[in-house]
Amino acid sequence: MSQFDLEKLFEKRDSYLNILKHLSFELMMEPSDEEIKQIKELEKNTINTFKKSYHLMHQKNLLSMKIT
Repeated sequence: MSQFDLEKLFEKRDSYLNILKHLSFELMMEPSDEEIKQIKELEKNTINTFKKSYHLMHQKNLLSMKIT
């Protein structure tokens, strides 16, 4: 895996973490019940996407280690 690929994956990771931080902050702002549902759903989707991205990064890294 090239350095560029790794940097892009780390940027994605940082983006997901920022989204989660922002959503956590939103929960502290006394949202309505409906807003809480939406925020929780966004958190769940962000975490799932983050996990998929992490697994992809891990797989690519393992593949590159086998090739070299």
